[in-house]
Amino acid sequence: MAQSQLAVEVFCSYAHEDVLYRRHFETHLSVLKRQGLISLWYDRKILPGANWSDTIDVHLETASVIVLLISADFIASNYCFTVEMKRALERHKAGEARVIPVVVRPCDWQLLPVGKLQALPMDAEPISKWTSTDEAWMQVTAGLRRVIEDLPLLSASAPRAALPKIWMIPYPPNPFFLGRDELLSRSIANCKLVRRLPSLNSRQSVAWVALARHGSLSNMPIAITESTRLSCGSVPKASTH
Repeated sequence: MAQSQLAVEVFCSYAHEDVLYRRHFETHLSVLKRQGLISLWYDRKILPGANWSDTIDVHLETASVIVLLISADFIASNYCFTVEMKRALERHKAGEARVIPVVVRPCDWQLLPVGKLQALPMDAEPISKWTSTDEAWMQVTAGLRRVIEDLPLLSASAPRAALPKIWMIPYPPNPFFLGRDELLSRSIANCKLVRRLPSLNSRQSVAWVALARHGSLSNMPIAITESTRLSCGSVPKASTH
């Protein structure tokens, strides 16, 4: 199955001593990956020659879900604890990502900042203590699925800065379409409809009117140019004659 463009990026933070648990985690996420619901990222996916710290930072900032594989080695790792978990909790608090602790081995973690979060599997029972680890991982997978279904649509992973701004104008402006300031001035001066749109600010109102007044195909370049200028705050003064 092709991966959906809206697949949620899941960042997995773990101590290298727990690599076996990370592998089991990835294996049990296969259904979610085949359904196109998630893409899983962890440090072993860093390409040769890439700056590993920068690469981790990028994925840590763009992931919508951050899974922490909790163990004594995770807590002892300066990078896991002071860099990855710290930033993950900051994004969680800001509502930018969802942090999920997954307890893989027994350790004293409940009094740490991450201890306030609901953990997996059930009752935060360490996976290493389960008679059937497959059942434990199945609970982790089911919990992750519920989290993904609960995420807003726009939380699907993408760099925040790369997400497009909301754009109501149907076409991009033509930078070579010039010399219409006088026409725009008359439109602003003569159009009383702007005053009837109290729910919009003045720039939005006049931009909307520009599209409405010049909405024919022949006048579309004028409408787009006027709307773009108005949306950006570049409003020429109305003519006084």
